[in-house]
Amino acid sequence: MHRAYNKHGFFSFSESGVRELSCVKHGEAEINAVCRVLELSKKEIRTKGGAKKGITHGIVADDTAKLPFVSWEEREELVKDRIVLIENAYVKKWKGLPTLYAGENTNVREIDEDISFPSYADLIKPRKRSIAEIVRCEGAFDVIVEGEIVSIVEEADKRVLVLDDGTGAVYLALRERETEERISFGVSVRARGNVVDYEKWYVLMAEEVKIRGEEFILNEIKNFLCKYT
Repeated sequence: MHRAYNKHGFFSFSESGVRELSCVKHGEAEINAVCRVLELSKKEIRTKGGAKKGITHGIVADDTAKLPFVSWEEREELVKDRIVLIENAYVKKWKGLPTLYAGENTNVREIDEDISFPSYADLIKPRKRSIAEIVRCEGAFDVIVEGEIVSIVEEADKRVLVLDDGTGAVYLALRERETEERISFGVSVRARGNVVDYEKWYVLMAEEVKIRGEEFILNEIKNFLCKYT
């Protein structure tokens, strides 16, 4: 049973209709979704036959999740910050993330702005989600996960970190080596990024990481220095 959108701008539950984006999975088809276009760009690709073809890709969101999006055709209905109804789309994984695809049988229609739908400013923010939910949904795009480092394995050229939030665990991959070196066993962290399916393991590719408690310690040090310098 999925939550459905009706013409008056309210949501209700029904056995068919509009799907939420939070847990669409690889291999699903005939998906209808009402969402806001957050990012949009166009590029040219070459088909298997060698011909050039223009496609549109970006990010769409509803009040449950953000999702990468690809349209195999350039569609005038797709405009940044516009609310659209996407009908008969399908989901495949791209670089370990569930991605919504619009094919030749997909319809895209603009939805009036007067419906009850979250704003661009609200939807662009990442959502906090549990690891158990993320794993059940086979990955997540731009989410926040809070937990503790429960395992650190030192290898020849890298450290393998495991983050556990009490509902499950994922590997944690950081962009900045300096931040990674500050993280020790038992430390609580708040990480933002994509959780991708990587060879049957889930990895949080963190764009931002905050070590909980570190900010408080730094403020105490600053206060001490202000008193005695």
